[in-house]
Amino acid sequence: MILAGLGATVLAWWWVSRRFRPRRWQPLFFWLGMLGLVVALLSPIHTGSGYLFTIHMVQHMLLTLVAPPLLALAVPPAFLGWLYRRPGPARVLHAVWSPLPALVLFNGVLVFWHLPFAYDATLASGWVHAAEHLSFVAAGLVFWGVIASPVPKLVRASFGLRLGLVVVADLVNFLVGFALAFAGRPFYRHYTEVPRLWGLNPLDDLRLGGAVMWVMGQMMYAIPVLVLLSVLLRREQGPGAFPGESPIRSIPSPHS
Repeated sequence: MILAGLGATVLAWWWVSRRFRPRRWQPLFFWLGMLGLVVALLSPIHTGSGYLFTIHMVQHMLLTLVAPPLLALAVPPAFLGWLYRRPGPARVLHAVWSPLPALVLFNGVLVFWHLPFAYDATLASGWVHAAEHLSFVAAGLVFWGVIASPVPKLVRASFGLRLGLVVVADLVNFLVGFALAFAGRPFYRHYTEVPRLWGLNPLDDLRLGGAVMWVMGQMMYAIPVLVLLSVLLRREQGPGAFPGESPIRSIPSPHS
């Protein structure tokens, strides 16, 4: 199932890139994003996530803060313009691919899957676990697509607003990681019933996993914060400092 999903992603990229010319660095972003998915889903991290909460948090960070932003950066602008010229896809994108829905979806998915009943359900059923991973990547593509969009008018988000969205998402991730890192008891039944690795008891494992989510999240969110701050500072220096401020009609046409 994982291989099929990864293969479908590669085929979709191949179809899009053949019809809508990607920009210079976009193929690199795509393959780095795919590497993030492979490491998260096909490496020992995936196996170990069933035994240690800490390893599972590393996997979650790869699926929310590493692979999705790279894949979002790989979407050719001409493909976005093509989608927005079709009534059906355009309605969906306008409804979801905008600041508030993207922020609520991204953070809602993160919080929901870390609730004890939902988390234990993912480790009791392969299908639920797959749905969790798919929702992480899909919500991440929506959110990071807003942040990385080359055309502000498409997502109705200025660069200042995007910076605010990243800060809010960082705060949510921090609060979830903080709650886990300072928990007074184990939250997830699954990890009290499996063999222990590295001598970590369930509570220490939970706290270490929360610290990983907290610290790794802060490090990953620092990258878009610094990039957006740089863009805003360049724009303060005069018009045209950032080439992405263009209307929808300026998006390249297919095969351009």
